[in-house]
Amino acid sequence: MFHPDDSCAYAIDKAVQWLDQPRLTTEVSHLRDGLVRIEQVKKQLSNLQCQEQLLLHTLFAIDMEMDGVQRRMEQVQAMEQISNFHVAYTPMTMATKDQMPLTP
Repeated sequence: MFHPDDSCAYAIDKAVQWLDQPRLTTEVSHLRDGLVRIEQVKKQLSNLQCQEQLLLHTLFAIDMEMDGVQRRMEQVQAMEQISNFHVAYTPMTMATKDQMPLTP
């Protein structure tokens, strides 16, 4: 222990005694645990952000694929409608009695 007349030594001695308190050691331990948890949460957040980016890219690819399928389906329906209109408006010649085969 330092002499009480030496103010610097006395302050150092009091600080060392204060730092040696179990309550303070516990608080420092809680602080260290909190810092460790903060780093763990930041790491998890970073991982989640990476996963989010990956999932957004995957979602974009799926959306593009779905757009292509929808476009192809629309083209097929358009072709079907064109075929239906073509059949509907193409004059069909009806067989008349004169054009009917003469075989019984």
